[in-house]
Amino acid sequence: MTQPPAIKRKLTTILAADAANFSGRMAQDEVATVQALRKSRAIFETSIANRGGRIANTAGDGLIAEFPSVVEAVAAAITIQRHLCAAENLLPFRIGLHLGDVIVEGPDLLGDGVNLAARLQEAAPEGGIFVSRQVVDQAKGRLEAEFRPLGPALPKNFTEEVAIYAVLADGIKSPSDLAAVRPNRAVPSLEQDAHAKFKRTKWRAGLGGGGLFLIDLVNGAGPSWPAFGIAAIAISVFVKWRKLPPK
Repeated sequence: MTQPPAIKRKLTTILAADAANFSGRMAQDEVATVQALRKSRAIFETSIANRGGRIANTAGDGLIAEFPSVVEAVAAAITIQRHLCAAENLLPFRIGLHLGDVIVEGPDLLGDGVNLAARLQEAAPEGGIFVSRQVVDQAKGRLEAEFRPLGPALPKNFTEEVAIYAVLADGIKSPSDLAAVRPNRAVPSLEQDAHAKFKRTKWRAGLGGGGLFLIDLVNGAGPSWPAFGIAAIAISVFVKWRKLPPK
């Protein structure tokens, strides 16, 4: 019996790109939209090849590319967006970048690494670039670009949060209000976190004190050693309450 080929994996930088509002543009003018897509793809092909990358997957108005270098991948994305944003007859694209492990299936790339790059692309604004922390760790300080943190997010179909960054550079579009596009759940402030911890402390103190009180009742009339434990718990809770910052 013929054995199926072994799964091949590798670490690479994935670029995911997709045209913004492609279906809406097609509904308005199919011919003009397809012509603009062809011209836009030529920008992608040239910029990706010039930076040592290759286009792996294409589907409709989107594509997946890979680069052996994180820095070259970010540089290619910036070059692409500069060209697309400067021209009126090209389509606006969103771009996402991630450094991760992928499955190689012929010329195609599969796996969570590709999926995460696609999720970053979906979150990015038109003409913008969103990247993962892994990309920032390798490219920061090596390009004339700023990586603005947007906070942790939980992408669709992922079980762990990832840190998302917006690439800010001359000639490309960036979110006008970074807080407005922040794709994360709110991170509690230090004050909120302290009050949440104190709430849990009170709950545990209540359970402990209640248990000691029952022991004291079982021991008979009058205070016994559990009473000292209850007093110690009460004093500890009072001290922590006094140290709480104002909300």
